[in-house]
Amino acid sequence: MNSQKITAQSASFLLVGFMTLLHLFLAFNVELGGDEAHYALYGLMPDWSYFDHPPMIGWLQIIPMWLAPYDWSARLVPIVLYAILNYLLYQITVQLFPAQTNNQAWSNAWKGFASLVVLNTSLILSLMGMAMLPDNPLMVAVLALVLVTHKLLQTNQLKYWILLGLFVGLAALSKYTAVTVIASLLLVLLIEKKWSWLTSKGLWIAIIIALILITPILYWNAIHEWASFIYQIDHGTKSSEWRLSRLLQTQAIQLVAYTPFLFIMGWWMMLKPANYQQQNSRLLLLFSLPITLLFAWGSGYEKSLPHWVSLAWVLLIPIMVNYLWQVRHKTWVKVITAIHIIIFGIGVLILHSLLFKPWIDFPDHKNPLQGDYGWPQAAKTAIELQNEHIDDSKDLPLFVSNWSYASHLTWYSRPQPVYITSGKQTQFEFWFGKPKAGMNGILVAPHYETNPPVTDRLNHFTSCKLLKTQDIKSSESSDAIIVTYYYYLCHNFIAEQPGLVTLPKLSNASKQASPSLNAK
Repeated sequence: MNSQKITAQSASFLLVGFMTLLHLFLAFNVELGGDEAHYALYGLMPDWSYFDHPPMIGWLQIIPMWLAPYDWSARLVPIVLYAILNYLLYQITVQLFPAQTNNQAWSNAWKGFASLVVLNTSLILSLMGMAMLPDNPLMVAVLALVLVTHKLLQTNQLKYWILLGLFVGLAALSKYTAVTVIASLLLVLLIEKKWSWLTSKGLWIAIIIALILITPILYWNAIHEWASFIYQIDHGTKSSEWRLSRLLQTQAIQLVAYTPFLFIMGWWMMLKPANYQQQNSRLLLLFSLPITLLFAWGSGYEKSLPHWVSLAWVLLIPIMVNYLWQVRHKTWVKVITAIHIIIFGIGVLILHSLLFKPWIDFPDHKNPLQGDYGWPQAAKTAIELQNEHIDDSKDLPLFVSNWSYASHLTWYSRPQPVYITSGKQTQFEFWFGKPKAGMNGILVAPHYETNPPVTDRLNHFTSCKLLKTQDIKSSESSDAIIVTYYYYLCHNFIAEQPGLVTLPKLSNASKQASPSLNAK
């Protein structure tokens, strides 16, 4: 019996199917990260929009949270979005970089498969395939938008304008950095000299559709004193000094997170002049460059998180795959491709296995996963201590020092509220309000926080007493401590008085100055 060779489509299906099954397995066996818990709470408490992000990330979680508010259900939507992302990336590769002749049509599909290989061997992108982030729906919306824009460069059909307005609106509902999409479309209009678009009724229909879709964001901000917009404008610009060191550190993190193969080849494609001379590669660059430049410059003021630029790197994949395919017979291409697939294919599997069980014994408190580990146990212990020390005449709510810890603790101790001692405005203020003056509470602090906690100043307690410490290990047989949690019984929360600005206390070994109060 003759064996039939596997097709590119079958190989693509098997790859995406394998990653989907891997993500589903982990969904049932790994606790939620801070961002995942935060957006799961969005789904439990739906709103028109949210303080730190537009509403799409929460809306997508409403049904899973309504049906089954568990860790695994919070991952169903991102797993589906990741499968769709793979499909769209495949389509962009084969449609924007088609074979030159019919005899080479087979190579088209294999280029699509190659793009999926690069995507799924990227450490951070493969992990994002199971973790809900605003970037997930943003990438899906923008990749679909690129395909639509590609069609509009060839035809002026109304259906594509309607789709353009739809995907621009969906991108805006996903993340505020979708503003770069508008810049990209303007660049496409200018560079491709599509002046006829300005007089096309389709463009104005697309604008109306996009504006209608973003009205929930505008409505929420209008009734909350434009809190989201103010936060986004301030975010990453509070440092007055731009530092090259911050930019280089951010780029170094991306080098590791996206793999040296994608990082180096991606920058090469962005700097290669020939890519700007061909319309389809230019189209992808016009959508990726605004994001890249925005966060590259912004990281000089504040280091950017690696997933913030995920859209840009995904858009660069088809360009680099198309280039490498043209020179695939060269020895250096075969060598670096093989090295990348072997090393980072194994790396992706190891990284996913560490989520399932931290089987590598790092030194105590040095495990890179410590920030997202042990929160179910911490919540259980906090509730037990809360019940032991609660006074019948007074509540004893839970406290943490920042929003990420609050997300973990709120998810695993729900439905009770969790308050934050930092004094910074967060989404939790809109959910639970600010902690009130005189409150007592149980403060939960991991070892990587300030222990003992800061006391006797604004937005903190007058005093805190250590009740318990809890070491969390990967297993009973392991001696390595991943994270240690500290639990404090704290008294008399010092809240800011409305209408007053309070200056913090200054302290040293010899004296303490009293805080000054000045009218706003």
